[in-house]
Amino acid sequence: MMRAWLIDAADGGQSLRIVERAKPVCSGSDVLVRITAAGIVPLDGAIIRGENEATFPPAAFPLTPGNQGAGVVEDPGSSSFAVGQRVMFGAFPYGFMRDGSWAEYVAVDASHLAAMPDALSDGAAAQAVVAYPTAYFALKEAGMAQGKTVLATGIGGSVGNAAYQLAKAMGASMVISTAGSTDKAQKAAEKGFDNVIDLSEEAISDGVRRLTNGAGVDIVIDSLGGQVLADALQALARYGRVISLGFSAGRQSTITLADLILVRGSVQGYGAYTNPPEEWQEAWSYVEELIQKGVIAPIFDKSFPFENAVEGLRYLKEGRPFGAVALAI
Repeated sequence: MMRAWLIDAADGGQSLRIVERAKPVCSGSDVLVRITAAGIVPLDGAIIRGENEATFPPAAFPLTPGNQGAGVVEDPGSSSFAVGQRVMFGAFPYGFMRDGSWAEYVAVDASHLAAMPDALSDGAAAQAVVAYPTAYFALKEAGMAQGKTVLATGIGGSVGNAAYQLAKAMGASMVISTAGSTDKAQKAAEKGFDNVIDLSEEAISDGVRRLTNGAGVDIVIDSLGGQVLADALQALARYGRVISLGFSAGRQSTITLADLILVRGSVQGYGAYTNPPEEWQEAWSYVEELIQKGVIAPIFDKSFPFENAVEGLRYLKEGRPFGAVALAI
């Protein structure tokens, strides 16, 4: 038996509770993973609150939440993973269409697993496993190349700081980010991030023009959406490209078409879970090498005890964390 969180419906968390359940039975390509850290991410909250888009498939309630996680291989099944190996995972179905990481054990398809870098803590890995491939894919989609200038919005978010770090590692001549408050801007400075625009003091376009001597940026990686996306368009250089991959700041954005037309810019939507498993493995091979060399370092904010998942969800939504949040198991 094992402990697991369970929810019966998208009822805002009213039915969310800890239960005793049988350990998963693995079959096919599944690997049994003993979870040590379960990510708490915006998708988890959206599923629990019933806030997914109408075009999404329905969630498979009753359900154990948790889209991402890290742990240790308990039973490798037919995979090439070894018993006791530290691993991490994140893929669209978990905590959505099949049971997720908010449990002591999870059955994970081997194609969704990656070896955890030695330099990475379990809590950080539980979100880095998705945030860094997402940022990597988005930068490639945008045509990232040596010497490009990049704006990665939301420095406090896992994808925001992943895109910032990866853009630098991939040879950007300048990387700029945003923070929604002076406190977050100061935290970013303390962690070594420069060129962070404090949106409580300065508009995105004004900050970008100031930092680039009026030139604007070649690439925008926006994980926030809403008005942030609309404002970021005003910071584009000629032929600039915006990749939109999130909407935590709003699911709708009203843009001024002239902001695109005058610079011959473009906006493209992107979802990391559309990439096949082999591309995820390619991304993690690239990211793992950078982590092991100390070139990039995933940012971790806070762990909550397993019993405090509701508090962790509230902190993610209202506490404005700087970096990843997880449940420690």
